[in-house]
Amino acid sequence: MKWLKNLLGGDSEESKPAPAPVAAPAPARTRAPDPAHAGMVDVLFYRWLAGITPNSGPSGDEKILVVDLAYMTQQPLDEITLAPSRPAVFTPLLRSMRDSSVSGADLARQLAQDKELITEVLREANRPCHHPHYHANDPVTTVERATMLLGVNGLRMLVGRASLLPVIMSMHPGPFSQLSTPLLWRQCEKCALAASVLAPSVRANPVEAYFAGLLHNMGLIVAFRLLDQANTEASLPQSEQFVSALHAHARVLSVRIAEAWGFPDTVTSAIREAGDPDGAPLSQVVALADMLSRLRMLVDSAHFEEDDPFVLEGLDAAGLACFEELHNEDE
Repeated sequence: MKWLKNLLGGDSEESKPAPAPVAAPAPARTRAPDPAHAGMVDVLFYRWLAGITPNSGPSGDEKILVVDLAYMTQQPLDEITLAPSRPAVFTPLLRSMRDSSVSGADLARQLAQDKELITEVLREANRPCHHPHYHANDPVTTVERATMLLGVNGLRMLVGRASLLPVIMSMHPGPFSQLSTPLLWRQCEKCALAASVLAPSVRANPVEAYFAGLLHNMGLIVAFRLLDQANTEASLPQSEQFVSALHAHARVLSVRIAEAWGFPDTVTSAIREAGDPDGAPLSQVVALADMLSRLRMLVDSAHFEEDDPFVLEGLDAAGLACFEELHNEDE
């Protein structure tokens, strides 16, 4: 046999044919998680947010609350008093996203009037992950240097997150949203980071992926505020059917908020189609980022071990690496 002759050295090096070129493996494309598994993650995450325990008991308001949520999603956004208002800085931010000629210096000049944003930009630029440790004694003290360090895209992401946080935290929460809003905002941040990390696998714009992830659960923050007003029980409903309906209506609100704030169609479509197996590639990224960020928070709050089969189900190498990065970014 030829393979045996080759193994034994029967052919000289000169007589051997040139090896065929080996094609580089195609990069793995991010896919939306299994709907059933993602749905169970949603249920567990919601129950954690709502402070539901096995002893919480059922709620008789479930059907009424679903009707209230459906009614709210049909109202003009400017009449939904529970919805957040668009941060003023989003106007130049969105303009810079649409205009590729806008530089980091241009964006920095537009932001120079906001002292709180400048403080946040400098704080972020001085995190060790952005520069070598041997520069630890050489802090970043100017917006210009921070812009050079973070880059245009990094600055856009940071400004979007930093300007939205005060709006979210000033929404006068009730008992349930007071508990859930800080946790949901943290999940929004992690979802945004995960989406931007996964975006290159589908050749998507990391900045658009970041904002799709950041806004994906804006509607859920608003929905919890409605639950504060409409729920008459000591605890919130906890059935899987209610959680599914809650997330469906919350997603409609998230899409409407993104549209009203002027985000590109790629961002709004990614939120709308997240979890749809036939959705655009960016929507697959957002769905996976949402699940990874929820699992990360459940693990970090000691609801699961890091290597629990439920946590690792369906994750490939890229998903596992992203999941680990969501932990490291807290350090």
